[in-house]
Amino acid sequence: MAFSGLAQSSALDCELETESEQTLARLFEAHRAVAYEGTVLYERADNRQFLEVAWPSGGTPDESRQGTLRRLNAQVNPQAEFWPSAFIPKHRVCDLSKFYAVSLDSTRVIAGRLTKKLVLRPRDTLRLAHFVHVDVQTGMALAMVTAEPGGKVLERFEFADIRYRELPPSVSSEANDAVMARGRGVIPGYFVVSENHEQGVFVVSDGWATASVFVESLPPSAPAGEGAIIDGATLTYTRGTRVGNRGVLISVLGEVPVVTARLLADAVRSAGQGS
Repeated sequence: MAFSGLAQSSALDCELETESEQTLARLFEAHRAVAYEGTVLYERADNRQFLEVAWPSGGTPDESRQGTLRRLNAQVNPQAEFWPSAFIPKHRVCDLSKFYAVSLDSTRVIAGRLTKKLVLRPRDTLRLAHFVHVDVQTGMALAMVTAEPGGKVLERFEFADIRYRELPPSVSSEANDAVMARGRGVIPGYFVVSENHEQGVFVVSDGWATASVFVESLPPSAPAGEGAIIDGATLTYTRGTRVGNRGVLISVLGEVPVVTARLLADAVRSAGQGS
């Protein structure tokens, strides 16, 4: 099964003429050149956590593609957890200006460092708004708020303390670049960046927001219909439907609005009917 209406996108070069575009490009590049550790305040819905984070977790090729975190107010002597970080090619800045109005706002001191507020306001209803405080010196995001276009805050994080260190020489982002390269268009602004047809898993992105789409068989006794759960900025959307002569359960997980999840589910269903 594949998405419908997919068209191969050609490479696009553009000049980063404005300071906001250059700041956004530096933000994308930060993980390539910066290693760090620190303490983060993370809030979503009614949950408030303090996290001890480090990136990358080590010097081996596998360790250089993941970070570690410990939830400091969850339990005594919390265990380290691993988290991946996606590298997005710099040319994505060219795409993002089509889907977000990018601008710079006020400066602010965060974790003892001067930052500039980078604002990404969606140009349509398929995206959320993002407000990022970027370290003027390194390009790192030291704080970010994700909000509905109307302004309601969905989740936020902010470093209380950050310490930069030398990046291990073994860190390489070539594999991540290949995965996150601009792929086939799915719905306005979103491209397939990874897919596994046998397992029924697709990953799409507009260059900033990312969503995973899962397709599995729907049990015969299960009714058709849809449901959605929003936890902070993360949406979990499911739909039971008919694709061709069989029932399928389509699930969408990501930082996208409900309307976007519905369109992604429609794309999967249309592809199945056309196969």
